[in-house]
Amino acid sequence: MQQENSGEREVRLDELFRAYRGACPEPEASANFMPSIWAGIEAREVSTHWFGSVAKALVTAALAASVIIGMIMSSMNHPSAFLNGTFVEALRADQASSLEPLHLDRISQLEPE
Repeated sequence: MQQENSGEREVRLDELFRAYRGACPEPEASANFMPSIWAGIEAREVSTHWFGSVAKALVTAALAASVIIGMIMSSMNHPSAFLNGTFVEALRADQASSLEPLHLDRISQLEPE
């Protein structure tokens, strides 16, 4: 039974190959066969090469802009206590005003006896 199925499959496969051969024309074997194929390939590569060139130019421009902006930012000398100080120093400065009225030498007097 399996031999019959495999025989039918081979017949169907042969028919499929014949149909494919009929649908696809055979290329002419001439002196210009390979040069015409390469011309078609190179024509397609020109469009992708152009896109790659533009992409590389944009990446280079972005890198240059980043370097220039970085140099400008590093050359600016505007010291700021807010930007240069640490978080602890900022809290200490904020809390100093609220602790000002408190006199440590009078703490013993404020405690209930």
